[in-house]
Amino acid sequence: MRFFYKIFLSTILILTVSLSTIEYLTVSYSLEHSVQREQNSALSQHQTVKYSIQTVLLNVEGDLDQENLENIGKTAAATLGADSGLYFSQKGQTCYYNSCEIDPKDDENEVDKGQLGSQISESLDGSRYLQVRSRFAQDGRDYLLVTEKNVTGLFSEADDLRKQCELFYWCILGAASLLLLLLSWTMTRPLAALRNTTWRFTSGDYGVRAKASSHDEVGDLARAFNRMARTIENKIDELEEAARRQEDFTANFAHELKTPMTSIIGYADTLYQKTLPPEEVHQLAGVIMNEGMRLEALSFKLLELITLGRSDFQLEQARIDEVIEDALETARPAASQRGIILDCQAETAWVRLEYDLFKTLLLNLIDNALKSGTDRIEVTGQVTADHYEIRITDRGRGIPREELARITEAFYMVDKSRSRKEHGAGLGLALAVRIAGLHHTELSYDSTPGVGTCVSFSLRREADDAKD
Repeated sequence: MRFFYKIFLSTILILTVSLSTIEYLTVSYSLEHSVQREQNSALSQHQTVKYSIQTVLLNVEGDLDQENLENIGKTAAATLGADSGLYFSQKGQTCYYNSCEIDPKDDENEVDKGQLGSQISESLDGSRYLQVRSRFAQDGRDYLLVTEKNVTGLFSEADDLRKQCELFYWCILGAASLLLLLLSWTMTRPLAALRNTTWRFTSGDYGVRAKASSHDEVGDLARAFNRMARTIENKIDELEEAARRQEDFTANFAHELKTPMTSIIGYADTLYQKTLPPEEVHQLAGVIMNEGMRLEALSFKLLELITLGRSDFQLEQARIDEVIEDALETARPAASQRGIILDCQAETAWVRLEYDLFKTLLLNLIDNALKSGTDRIEVTGQVTADHYEIRITDRGRGIPREELARITEAFYMVDKSRSRKEHGAGLGLALAVRIAGLHHTELSYDSTPGVGTCVSFSLRREADDAKD
C-alpha cells in the first residue's frame, strides 16, 4: 500500500473512531443525566404522594371501605399532573385505584417495606414510563403504592440529539476527509518527486537532483539523496576518465610499439631483399639500432611502471646531497653531448628513501629538462624546517598552462615528434609521479612558455642525531 493511502486511511480511521466515541458518550451522558434528573423528581413526588396518603389514612374516622380507598387514590393521582398515573392497592387483595399505563401488579413484590424502587418500562405503543413503587403499613394493612410518569420525551430528545450528532459527525468527517486528502497529498508529494528522481537516476540521468525545499525529515532525505547522487556521479566520472585513460594508454602503447617495429621490419626487409652499398647498409643499420634502442627504453620503463604498483618498498636513511650528486654524475655525459651545464647546490641532510627508485626519479626529471632545449640545468637542495626541498630548474621552451594537467599521464607527450626523435615514450613523468608517491611526496610544476620549467618536491627530514 502506498504511503499516501496509509496516512489518509489511518487518519480517517482514527477520526471515525474518535467522533463515534464522542457521539456515543455525549448522547449516553445526556440521556443518563436526564433520566437521573427525572428519577430524582419522581422519587420526591412519590414520597410526597405517599406521605399525603398516609396522612389521609390517619385522619379518616371509622372503617375504610373500598370506596374511601378509591377516592384517596383518585385524590392522590390528581396531584401528579398530566402524563402521570397512580396504582394503589393492598397487598394480596383488591386494587383500590389504578391509572397507570403499565399494570404494576406483577411487580408488587419487588420492594420491601420502607424501601423505594424505580424502573423504566416500555408500553406496547413504544412509550416509556418511569414507575416508582413503595410499600407501607397502616392500621394493620400492607399497602402498595406505585406512581408513574411518562418519560418518552427524554428518549425522544436523546434521539434528536443523536441525529444532530450524526449530522455533525458526517459533516466533520467529510470536511476532515477533504482536508486530510489535501494534507496527505502535500506530505507525500516530495516523496513521489524523490521516487521519480530516483527512477531517472537509475535510468542513467546522473545529473538529476531532488528538490530539498523543506526542513523536515523529507527534506533531510532529499539532501542525503543529493549527496549520494553527487558522490556516485563523481565516482562514475572518475571511472569513465580512468577508462578513457586506459583506452588512451592502450592505443598509445600499441602506436609506440608499432612505429619502431614498422621501421625495423621495413629496413631489415630492405637489407634482406637488396644488395646495397656499405654506406647505405651502415645508415639502415643505424636506423634499426636507433629504433631498437627506443623499444628497449620503452620496455624498461613499462616494466618499472608496472613494478611500482607494489607498496612494500623499504625506505632507508641516506644523505640526500650524496644521492643528488650521484644522479648528476650519471646524467653528465648526456648533458655534455648536448652542451648543457649541470649546476648543483645541495645542502647536507638525512632523509628516508629507496636509493635506486629515488635515483630513477631524479634522472627522469633531469632527462626531461635535458630535452627542453635549455643550456643550463640547476639542481638545488635546501633544508626547510623539518623538510628537505629539491628543485630542478631549466631555461628551456617551457610547457603551456593547458598541458600541465596532463604531462604526468602515461604516453602523453607535449611535442610527440621531438619526443620520439629522442627515444621518448611519455612514460618518464608518469614513472616519476609513482616514485614520488612511494616517498610520500608530490611533484609541483611551475612553467612559463619561452622561460623555462621548475619541478620541486620535498622529503621529510630525519632528526640531526639520526646520522650518528
